[in-house]
Amino acid sequence: MAIDTVLVVGATGTQGGAVARHLLERDFEVLALTRDKDKHQSHHLAERGAELVEGSLAEKNTIEPLVEEADGVFLMTNYWEHGYDDEVAQGRNAVELIDEVGVEHLVFSSVGGADRDTGISHFDSKWEIEGLIDDHGIPATVVRPVFFAQNFEGFRDAIEDGTLAMGLEPSNPLQILDIEDLGAFVAAVFSDPGEHEGESYELASDELPLRAMAIRFADALERPVRAQHLSIDDVEESQGEEFAVMFEWFNDAGYESPIDDLRAEFDVSFNRLETYLEREWLE
Repeated sequence: MAIDTVLVVGATGTQGGAVARHLLERDFEVLALTRDKDKHQSHHLAERGAELVEGSLAEKNTIEPLVEEADGVFLMTNYWEHGYDDEVAQGRNAVELIDEVGVEHLVFSSVGGADRDTGISHFDSKWEIEGLIDDHGIPATVVRPVFFAQNFEGFRDAIEDGTLAMGLEPSNPLQILDIEDLGAFVAAVFSDPGEHEGESYELASDELPLRAMAIRFADALERPVRAQHLSIDDVEESQGEEFAVMFEWFNDAGYESPIDDLRAEFDVSFNRLETYLEREWLE
C-alpha cells in the first residue's frame, strides 16, 4: 500500500507539529488539523507546504470529510483539557470514522507503559483507545512515547537558575524521548505501513538518572545545575495527584523501551539529551 496524504491531528501542538514536519520532509501531502487556522503555529506549517484544515475530534461531522480525503491518519488525543472520559470519547470518534471510511493506515500516539496496568489515568485512557483500535480491526501502528525531552521546558526557569527538581529516586533512571525522533519515526512508519501494521513501539532516545540529567544541563548551559529529589508528597503538592502517581510509577516500575534495539533497527537519530539541549536551549 502507498500512503500519499496524511491527516495529522494536533498539528499545531508540539507532538503533531513534529510529525507534520517530518512527513513534509518526506514529500507527503499533509492535512494539518487544527481548531483554529489563524493560530501563529499554523502559519509555520502552511509555509512548509501543509494544508491547514479546521476540525475537532469532539465533533465527528467536522473531521469526517478530512478523514475521507486522507490515506493515513496520525491520531493523538488530549487528556489534559477535559480528562479521562473526554479523551476516550475523542479516540472513539476518530476510530469509528476511520473504520467507516476505511483509511489505509492509522498511527496512534499512546504512551509508554500504557499496556502495563499503571493506574495512571492519562496512561489508562490511551490504553482504552488502543483497545478500540483493536476491536475495530483497523490497520494500525501504535507508538508509545516515553517522557518527552521537551517536557523540561516546564522546568526551564528553575534549571537555568541552577536546580533540576523532580520526583525521581536518585538511583532510578528515566527514559526520555526527543519529540523530533517521534516525528521521524512516525514518518518512517507511513513510508512503509505494511511493515509496521499491527506493531506497537515503546519509543525512547536516552535513559538517565536525575544526577546525570543535571550534569547534561550543566554542561550545555555552562553553569552549575544541581539535582534535587522531590518526595512524592512534594510532587503532589506542586504538580497535582496525577503527576504524583506517575512519578511513583517511574520509581517503582518505569518505562521499558529497548533503546539499543531501536537504534539498530530504525534509521532515526534517537537523540540523546545533550543533542536536544544543543538544538533547543542554546539558540
